[in-house]
Amino acid sequence: MTKAHSLATAPPSSGAVGPEPSTEAEDGNPRSANTGRFQVILTLVAQTAPALAQAGMIWYVVGQGRWMLLLLLLPSLTGTLAMVLLSLLRAHRQPLTAPSARAQLGYGAASDRASLSTTTEDRTRQDLTELAADPGPRLESRLSGSGASGAHGQLWQGIVHAWLSASGSAAPAVIGIRPDHGPLTIDLPRDGPHALVAGTTGSGKSVFLQTWCLALAASQPPDRLNLILLDFKGGAGFGLLARLPHTVGCVTNLDLDRAVRALNGLQRELERRQRLVARAGVEDTALMADPPARLVVVIDEFQALRQLLPDYLDRLTSLASQGRSLGMNLVACTQQTMGQVSAQMRANMNLGICLRVRDPLQSRELLGSSCATAIDPACPGLGFLEQGRGPQAFRTCPAADPQALVEQIIKAGRFCGCRPPAPLFSPPLPEHDPACGKILWRSGRPLIPLGHMDDGVLLHLYRLPLKGHTALIGPPGRGKSILLALLARSLLPLMQPGARPEPCFDLRITRRTGHGYSSRDFPGPVPAPPHDRQNGNRGLVWILDDAQDLLDPLCRDPLAPLLQEALGQEGATVVLAVDTANALRRPERFSRRLVFPCGERGADLAAGIPADQLATLSTRVSAIPGRCLVLEAGLAIPLQVFSLAVKRMNP
Repeated sequence: MTKAHSLATAPPSSGAVGPEPSTEAEDGNPRSANTGRFQVILTLVAQTAPALAQAGMIWYVVGQGRWMLLLLLLPSLTGTLAMVLLSLLRAHRQPLTAPSARAQLGYGAASDRASLSTTTEDRTRQDLTELAADPGPRLESRLSGSGASGAHGQLWQGIVHAWLSASGSAAPAVIGIRPDHGPLTIDLPRDGPHALVAGTTGSGKSVFLQTWCLALAASQPPDRLNLILLDFKGGAGFGLLARLPHTVGCVTNLDLDRAVRALNGLQRELERRQRLVARAGVEDTALMADPPARLVVVIDEFQALRQLLPDYLDRLTSLASQGRSLGMNLVACTQQTMGQVSAQMRANMNLGICLRVRDPLQSRELLGSSCATAIDPACPGLGFLEQGRGPQAFRTCPAADPQALVEQIIKAGRFCGCRPPAPLFSPPLPEHDPACGKILWRSGRPLIPLGHMDDGVLLHLYRLPLKGHTALIGPPGRGKSILLALLARSLLPLMQPGARPEPCFDLRITRRTGHGYSSRDFPGPVPAPPHDRQNGNRGLVWILDDAQDLLDPLCRDPLAPLLQEALGQEGATVVLAVDTANALRRPERFSRRLVFPCGERGADLAAGIPADQLATLSTRVSAIPGRCLVLEAGLAIPLQVFSLAVKRMNP
């Protein structure tokens, strides 16, 4: 209804403005007129009471003869009386708020807005009705272009064709239909670069995310697109997607330690890509000659992640603010966006997707309209997309058989010879780690694999260099003897005749017996010339268990002076085990220490474990046999020694 129409329908006004008998009838609500009069009366009482009080004060001041106070009270009384007069005038003109007067005062614009809002709501309801009546084709049909949803036999060929024709900078994904039956395509780098998805329970959020990930994987090869899936709903939504060749990590809320590693891995990857961009001298990874694969991070139930890991949200905030130029995109899905997503993160999420919600405020926050509350609960998958051009209705077109589609994508990857991408993070250290790894050689000295070490994100094979002295510190039963036995078992085959390459050292193995120490020497396959021994080119590797007594200055064992000599010799390497750090006497001679925590804070700190590292070690982890920390070059890195069926070191 336009303003001109409002003026045309308004009754003619007389010259004198006064109450009109038809006001209540035109309003259609007599109670509202009575309420208005009551409010006027209360306003007059509220403004008259101060005037009466001030008049009493003036009478008192005049009676007392305090004329200076009278001058101070007169302005206040004048202002109060003026307010009362204004209220009386407004009460006299109150009938102007009738419909005819509102039309004269220009309220037709509000009617125009109401009419426009009604038109938008009608169009929204019509779009939702059309989408609810037509579920549209399945995702397989969109990918194959055949129109038949069950044509899995040739689908992998269409996926290969899509991969070969894909653009490196774009990531389009057809995930649904529009009211005009056209495909809904979302290109994260262009439309995002980050997206926020909202919807109440049962609205189809998990199916929407699954469809989106499958469409992305079917449109881009694994060497151009990688997925990280953070499922904080128990793993039911992303369990199938973990098998995709594009997935470099999938965690759930059931394993928070692994979720922390995933968030730390994201921060490390962000920093790595920053260095790549700086080294290439460009502003965006898309401008690099060999850009890294686009990384899409998908989070289901973001509010659960925020509640369980609040100290790690800064990783996601950094990703949202810096990820656009680094080829990293974030898709966060939550039931409630208000109060869950920080303002800094929300400012970088240009793409808003809202499925059915109950709170109009939540719909307005994402879409600028409450239209998402009108979605029928019986039609999951209906939603609205906001890209800056107003809400656009859509309906998700999920896969008819998601498992079969995953198999087709895997088959396409095998046909193209796609190598699996390197994982962005790995599981934590296992409690039992089977022996693996080969001996490497450096400068004629072997590097012996002893276990896996954990840098907080990835596991790395740890090889002990036979250079310098190494001390193993920890109480009995923690795995020191197993580590020494593993080291001896790796070195003994090298001391046999015909071993290649030939070691440039002799081996000595010493262990405690009931009557002292038992020692055995294993010379190298080829005796060293005298000048090599004098020049230190051929040294000694000494493996020694329970060495605390031999390190005692008062020890009378014949091996004690030999041990002190070996510790001072440049070409010798001593690997020994003691119960406490105090037994080392001169700890500066040991460039490397492997500390097995004993559980007592004071003793572990004295052994060299940093306080911050010690705070992260739980009692259960500290009690795992073979779990220690490698202290070297100012670092403290957890290590799990390989498991062996060896209890003692037997030379």
